[in-house]
Amino acid sequence: MQPGFKPTANNQRFLSPTDDNIFPPSFLPVELIVNILLRLLVKYLLQFRCVCKLWQTLISETLIAKKRLAFSDYKNFYSYPLKSIFENPSAAHVIPHDSFSDLGIDDYYILGSCNGFFCFHDADQFNIIMYNPSIGLKSKCSPKISSPNWSMLYNGFGYDQVNDKYKVLAVLEHEDGDSDHEDVSYTKIYTFGEDSWRTIQDFLGTPIEEIGIYVSGTLNWLHHKWHKQYVIHSFDMEKETYRELLLPFVGDDCMCRPSLCVLHDCLCLCFLNKTHLFAWLMKEYGVVESWTKLMTIPREKLVCLKSIDRSSTIDLLFISNGVALLMVFSQLILYNLNSGELDHPLINIDNVFDPHIYSENLMSPRW
Repeated sequence: MQPGFKPTANNQRFLSPTDDNIFPPSFLPVELIVNILLRLLVKYLLQFRCVCKLWQTLISETLIAKKRLAFSDYKNFYSYPLKSIFENPSAAHVIPHDSFSDLGIDDYYILGSCNGFFCFHDADQFNIIMYNPSIGLKSKCSPKISSPNWSMLYNGFGYDQVNDKYKVLAVLEHEDGDSDHEDVSYTKIYTFGEDSWRTIQDFLGTPIEEIGIYVSGTLNWLHHKWHKQYVIHSFDMEKETYRELLLPFVGDDCMCRPSLCVLHDCLCLCFLNKTHLFAWLMKEYGVVESWTKLMTIPREKLVCLKSIDRSSTIDLLFISNGVALLMVFSQLILYNLNSGELDHPLINIDNVFDPHIYSENLMSPRW
């Protein structure tokens, strides 16, 4: 014990008396230890499990893992300045391709990411795998979702918050090669931990993007409603039902396809007309009146958009300290909302089509 230190009710650690037989004495409140651990990268947490039994227990608990995930969603964006990505692109931290080598699949594509998990479609075996690259944990393979005569038209990966389950929605179309017969389509859903795909209510309409955007327990796609006008079709992960959400007025002079993305756990809409690039944020999910104009960039500042066409898309990846990171086709753009300064250096990302925001986590879901 430190000289002159006298234990009192206020400075003793916050554990029950029976815990003294399990953990060594500590003069730090458990709440403070947890607060420190929440700020560490996953790779360090995995190493620090051997410090003592208390740390091993705290780091291994699902509750701590969930708290850390929620904490990282809002804090870790500030740990790496956006400007440095452009000044020294080689120093930017990315998940190495080898991180997926232990999946045991060669031909795959990512259906989505959610809470630090990636969902992969194995194009050779026609099944689905969920994977946490931070701790190398993967689910067992799902039953086959398709076959050579079936194609996956639309899909989405997300989290059912009420039942604590991860799910994949897939719209499949049977191609019989006979032009005299209409192709047959089915909408199916798979819950990780179960042994079969279930057929559910038919998917609504024809979205303009293949992969649904996950936010607030829902998957979301943009659809054509009428000429040059769009709506959002939303799928509830818990209830497995659909509904339609209205957009702010986009106008009829869009120069490219509008796009949906997620920003700070809110749905975000980006579109470009003849004069400006706009970004709108739905601050309260499902409440049409909560659409708020987030950003307006004059078209003349976006010199890289001269060759853009209606098949192009614009994604707002995130905003930090008044600086926005956007992806236009395969071009990263850094835009200062206060000064109007724009940076778009040549970075070779020609093979990047679907950017994903990833948060490390320690979670082991129930499957």
